[in-house]
This record gives sequence, C-alpha cells and structure tokens, in this order.
Amino acid sequence: MNLPFNKEKLQRALQDKHLGFVLKGSLSTAITLFFVQGLRFISGVLIGRYYGAEASGRLTLVVTVMGILAIFINFGIKDALQKLIPEYREKYNLRAAYSLFLKSNVLILLFSAVGGILLYFGAPALAHYWEEPDMIPLFRWSALFLPFFVLGELNYFSLRAAMKVHTANVSLVLPTVIRIVALLVVTYWFYHLDNPIYLHWTTLCVLPWLFSLWPVYRYFHQPSRQDEVLGQVHHQEILSVAFPMLMTYAAFIVINSADVFLLKSFGIDTADVGIYKTCTNISMLAATLLVALNTTVQPKITQLYTQNNLQEVQRIAQKSSKLIFWLSVPVFLILIFGAKYVMWLYGKEFLSGAVSLAIMTVGQVVNTLCGPTAQLLNATGYHKSFRNISFFGAVLNILLNIFLIPAYGIEGAAVANALSVIAWNLVGTVYIKKKFGFYIWYIPFKKMK
Repeated sequence: MNLPFNKEKLQRALQDKHLGFVLKGSLSTAITLFFVQGLRFISGVLIGRYYGAEASGRLTLVVTVMGILAIFINFGIKDALQKLIPEYREKYNLRAAYSLFLKSNVLILLFSAVGGILLYFGAPALAHYWEEPDMIPLFRWSALFLPFFVLGELNYFSLRAAMKVHTANVSLVLPTVIRIVALLVVTYWFYHLDNPIYLHWTTLCVLPWLFSLWPVYRYFHQPSRQDEVLGQVHHQEILSVAFPMLMTYAAFIVINSADVFLLKSFGIDTADVGIYKTCTNISMLAATLLVALNTTVQPKITQLYTQNNLQEVQRIAQKSSKLIFWLSVPVFLILIFGAKYVMWLYGKEFLSGAVSLAIMTVGQVVNTLCGPTAQLLNATGYHKSFRNISFFGAVLNILLNIFLIPAYGIEGAAVANALSVIAWNLVGTVYIKKKFGFYIWYIPFKKMK
C-alpha cells in the first residue's frame, strides 16, 4: 500500500537543503514542546487534583491578564524580528541583525514600564469585574513579572530567527522541569491555594529569561562583534513592521481570551472557566507539531523570499503541511475520541469539559491542515493583509461567543473557538492562492499542485 507518509520519504526530506532545515528544526522544536507541554500537562493534573478547579480558575485569570498585556508590551516586535533578523542577515550581516535585537530590547523595556503601571492601578477594576476582590494583590504582583516574561520570549524568538533553533529550544526545557519539581515540593511542604500562581511567575516568567541570556550572548552577541557595521537600524523601522503584527495579535487575543471574559460576563463561575481553559490548553497539544513548524519555517521563508525563490517557498510550505498533518494524527484521535479519559486525569469535576475538548480539537485539525498560513504572509510582506484576516476571525469569535455561551455555556464557547479558527485559516489559504497562485493547505490523499 502506498502510504502518504513513510520512512523513506522522511529520510529524503531530511536530506533536502531547505526542507531539511525546516523539518530538523521543527522536529527539535516538536520534541521540546511535547516534553514541555507534557510536563505542563502533568502540572495541570497535579493542580487539578490537589488544588481543585477553583485554583485552576484563579491561575487562568492571572495568566490571561498577563498574556494579554504581554502581547501589547511586545507590540508585535518578536514577530517582526522573525522577518527582520533573517532579512538583515541576508542583505547585510549578523551585526546588523543583532542591532535590531538590541533596539527591540529597549522598546520592550519602555512598553513594559507602561504595561506594569496600567496593571498595578487597574488591578482593583479587574478584581471587581470578575468578582474576585482577594485577587487584587495577585494582579499587582503580576505587573512586576511582566518584563521578564516578554524579554524571555524576545530572546527565544530572536535565537530562532538567527537560525539557532536547537539552542533556543534548550532554554525552554529546564524552567519547566524546575516548575514541576517545585510544584511537588511546595504542595507537600508549603501548601497554599495560590502556589500555582507563584510558580507561574518564577518558573515561567523569570527563569526562561535567565536561561536564554547565555545563548544570546554566545551565539548572537559574540559572533556579531566580528562583523563590520553596515548602516543604521532605526526604532521606526522595527515599529513599522511590528505594529501590523501587534494588531494581528490583538485579534488573536480576542480569539484566545475573549471567551474567558465573556464566560465570566454571562455568569459562568470561576471553576467552570478553569475547566474550559484547561480544555483550551489541552487542545493546543493537537497543534504542537504545527507550532513547531511555524516557529522554524518563517525565518527560512523570509530568507528564500528575499532571494526571490518563490518556487522553493511553495514547495517547503506544501511539503511541511502534509508531513505535519500525518505526524499529528495520533494526537487528534486521542483528544477527539478519548477526550473523556483525558479530562478524567484532572479529576472528576473536569469531566464536564470533555465535549469542549473534542470540539476545539476539531478546530486544531483544520488549523494543521492549512499549514503555515500566517508565517508565509508575515514573511513575504503581507502582514497587513493577515492583520485584516485575523480581525475577521476575532469579530466572528466574539459574535459566536455572545450567541452561543448563554445557551450552551462552555460548549458554546468551544464551538465559537473552533469555528473562528477554521474561518481565518480558510480565508488565509484562499488569500495565498490569490496572491501567489498556489495553495499551501493539505487535503489528505489528494495530490498537491
């Protein structure tokens, strides 16, 4: 039988110059992400079992607020560097690319100060909105850890943009290992309802930044000193690319976080919100390989597009979509047909989220089939067009949530999430066909053109 994926085809792909780089980097990232997310999955199970849905809900609120602010503090800069670092390295040299990185750090520190002040003084309003008055100190302490969180992400993505994929991946692993060990220790000897939040601040905000400093110095700073200075890099140039990407991320904030706000607005209790967010996090396992591909493929697409090699861009995108889908199939099947058993691991009170998990996983299946849509558009200068596509998805997400949550609760929010993800992916792939003359999505058992 002629399978769509086999060992021989994988070996040939890995030996390919450009596709091999993407797949090896994706494989390294996938192994890292599966390991990291696996440990986070275990952490989630421990939190669910020993702290309950209420603690999961409180953690969800803190993580959601920090995540939203982090996106605005980042201002789209880390995504702009995915395009600009390989572009400047190709046109000029590594020193020009590193200059971009340094100026980006200055911008991030400035925006972090503004974001931290807003969160500190806005904490009472947030706590009142969610009817969680005792969380005011937690929101205010979160402001202190925001800069570390965003700078750690900037270091990670900058290393990847500089083609140091394996090195960047290593910086993710150790903090996650420390987190689960620390969770076991504090649960046994220093039990407190908010331990998961304290560990989020220290092990997922501060430690990733610390562990990425040495790789940045060794593999980015030191080599760049050998190059001569070629031209000036201006903050305005970074922001001109970053701002449309910020707007894109603002749309994805809506798609990924509006459901939490709307669930609370419609009177869904914090425990159910925690269960729902747990389902969202688990469903993302279905797209782990796609995430691994996306964070590797964009710098390569930028490099090839800068060289006017559009044919190779098409080939890499299409081949990657096909391979990533087939490698993801086992995860899809487990999360869709075994959702009840997966949720049971967290505790009996989490079983109510099984249907939501299966629904959101279906959305991730389509997300994977459509391939690196966002990365191709961002890497080729169509980031403003993708901003518009993502806004379409965000508006659809809000409307569906408003319509479905009152009637169906967390299952309604899951349907809204899945349909909005499917919608923006399909619109994006059609737009790529219109602009470049080819599709990058993969339809199983159908030959790509």
